[in-house]
Amino acid sequence: MFERNRGMMAKSRWRRLRGIVLVNFGVLIGLYLLAEIALRIVSSNSNPLFRLTAKTGVGIRDPVYHHTLRPKFDGFDKWGNKDYPVVTNSLGFRDASTRDVPLVADRKRIVFIGDSFTEGIGVPYQETFVGKFAGAFPDLDVLNAAAESYSPSVYYEKLNYFLDRGLRFDEAVVYIDISDIQDETMYYYDEHGVLQLAGEYGAQKLAGNIWSGGKKKAWWESAFYVADFLHQVWRYETLARLTERGSLQDFMQSGYAYSRDFKRASWTYNTDASDYGSMGIEGGIQKAKQQMNRLYDALSSHGIALSVGVYPWPQQLLYDGENSRAAQIWRDWCAGKCKQFFDHFPAFFHYKENDPDFLKNLFIWGDVHLNVRGNQILADDLIAKYRQQ
Repeated sequence: MFERNRGMMAKSRWRRLRGIVLVNFGVLIGLYLLAEIALRIVSSNSNPLFRLTAKTGVGIRDPVYHHTLRPKFDGFDKWGNKDYPVVTNSLGFRDASTRDVPLVADRKRIVFIGDSFTEGIGVPYQETFVGKFAGAFPDLDVLNAAAESYSPSVYYEKLNYFLDRGLRFDEAVVYIDISDIQDETMYYYDEHGVLQLAGEYGAQKLAGNIWSGGKKKAWWESAFYVADFLHQVWRYETLARLTERGSLQDFMQSGYAYSRDFKRASWTYNTDASDYGSMGIEGGIQKAKQQMNRLYDALSSHGIALSVGVYPWPQQLLYDGENSRAAQIWRDWCAGKCKQFFDHFPAFFHYKENDPDFLKNLFIWGDVHLNVRGNQILADDLIAKYRQQ
């Protein structure tokens, strides 16, 4: 009798426990669906959870030259799986401090501009090649107007904007990136003459291509914001761990960071590279030159010297040559225009000859951007060339 009662009590407890579990599960499903509905009401076109997890919000839109960095920012940004410090001055230029920059300097002033390489993404300012150049020449007032996804159209619009505002400087040093040609095919002027960029801009899009070959989301990721967010967080952390263990052969697979067919980089050695729109590679090159002509004319009208610099991506070191088309184009363009042409291809190819693990030692691993040592190589070459002029 006692055993039967105990068995009945156990069954009763199990039924109650099962009921509690089912009720709680139902509540969780209900809360999840309510969360999905609320998120859809907040944003029907894009997942707002990704905006909430933005590390800093240092990047902002600009009504004239599309986007820039937030002025007087002092915090951290995230690149890959690592945080790095970002400080900007009163102009929204990356700097060593949140200083107020006067329009007119009391010493010679040089303004650098370029894309994420020149901005120094993923690296503290003092370790970027512009920061090291500034440290080597303390008598100069060095400004860094670079930001990710810039190209000649933005170089012209941004520097011309600050010239119109009264910013005075003695020399502009423009670092042309390998990706500038593809970016130029995406920049356009709208009906009001305002610079726009087709599609999403920024390093996050590039990072997606590097890590996943640019694969599209599954249908359920687009349909369910919470599931999409959790999946992307898991995937991101997984890829970050895999990147640490990944080999060069892994990253040389088609569509990945160091592959021969990586579209943003392959135009210098593959005339059939795709994703350059109706303009094509040659159209992108011509547009880049035209915008640089506009910049040259604007600077010349203010008596400001122009210098241009170029450097290789991993693809140029792996599949191209020291006299890459990227160097040839801008060397030829500079003739009769530039104060100096800084060709850093030889310095990087020389490093390659002496280090069999050159990619891992020059670039953020699994990525195309320069790491601290890569920035040092470029800085040393730039400083030496600048002192020789």
